Amino acid sequence: GACPPLPLRHTVRRAPHRTHRAMASLTMTSVLCRAPVVGGRVTRVSPAAARGTASSSTKTGQPSSVSLPGSVRLFGPRPESRSVRQRTALNAITDTTEPVAGVEEKPEPELKSDVGVDYAPFRDLLKAGEWRLADDEHRRLMCVLAGEDAEDRGWVYFTEARAFPVTDLKTIDTLWTFYSNGKFGFSVQRKIWVGQRRQWLKMFRQINWTNDQENECYRKFPEEYIWSIDAAKGHMPLTNALRGTQLLEALLEHPAFAPPKKVKSQAELATESAQETFTEVTKKAEDVMGNVMKGLKGLKKPSWMK
Repeated sequence: GACPPLPLRHTVRRAPHRTHRAMASLTMTSVLCRAPVVGGRVTRVSPAAARGTASSSTKTGQPSSVSLPGSVRLFGPRPESRSVRQRTALNAITDTTEPVAGVEEKPEPELKSDVGVDYAPFRDLLKAGEWRLADDEHRRLMCVLAGEDAEDRGWVYFTEARAFPVTDLKTIDTLWTFYSNGKFGFSVQRKIWVGQRRQWLKMFRQINWTNDQENECYRKFPEEYIWSIDAAKGHMPLTNALRGTQLLEALLEHPAFAPPKKVKSQAELATESAQETFTEVTKKAEDVMGNVMKGLKGLKKPSWMK
C-alpha cells in the first residue's frame, strides 16, 4: 500500500527499520517517503517546497495536500464527488436571478411604408395592449392602403387587397407579431390556414372565431370576440368573412406572406410551349374539319346514284 497519513507535528521520529515496509516521515524542514517496495528509491521533497506547503495551509486555515510520486495525498480536503460537481454546474446554468450579460432586447420594428402611411398610432396601441382599439386602427389602415373609395365606403374589396404594397403589409404584420409575442398577425393566420389544408371552417375553429362547434355560428362582432393577449393563437386581426372568404384569402395569399413561386427550368418551359403549340394545332385542325363537314352537308347526290 501507499504511505499512511501522519498527523502534522513539529517533529516526527522515524520508525525503526524492523521490516522492509516503507514509512513516511514529515517534518517542518523536509518530507520523506519511501516506496512501498523492498529496495525502492526514496523520493525527497526539498525543504523550500515543504515550507511553501505549510505556509499556504496557515493562510487558508485548512491543511494542504502533499502529492508525491508513487504515493497518495497525505493531507487536504476530500475532493467533491461527481454528483456534487454536476449539481453545482446545473445550478449555475439554471440560475436566473441575475440578468444574463450580453443578451440584448430585440429592437422595435421599423415603420416602413411605400405610400407614406404613418403607423405610429397603430404601434402605440399594440404596445399599450389596447387590442380592440388596435384592431379598429388596423381596419382603417386597410382602407387607407386601398384608396379613397375604400375609405369612403368603410371596407375593402378583395381585388383592392391584391394591390397592397408588400412593404406596408409586412410592416403591419411585423407589428402584430412583435407586440403579441408571435400570437397574432396575417403570417400566423396563414400558417394555421395552410396547416388545416386551406379549409376555412377548421381554421376558424382553431383561431376561435366560432362560438358553436356544432352549428358553426360565428361570433358576434365586437362583443363576443376576445380582445386579450390570452386569446387563441391567430385570433387577431379580424377580417370580415360574412360576405365570403375572398378578402381573407387575398390577404393570406399576398406576396408579402406567401412563399415565392418556384422558378421554372428551361425544360419545363419548353414542355409547356410544346403543349400550347400542340393545342393550337389541334384546334385549327378541328376547325378545318368542321368546315369541310359543313360543306359536304350542302352537296346533292348525283343523278347516276339514283
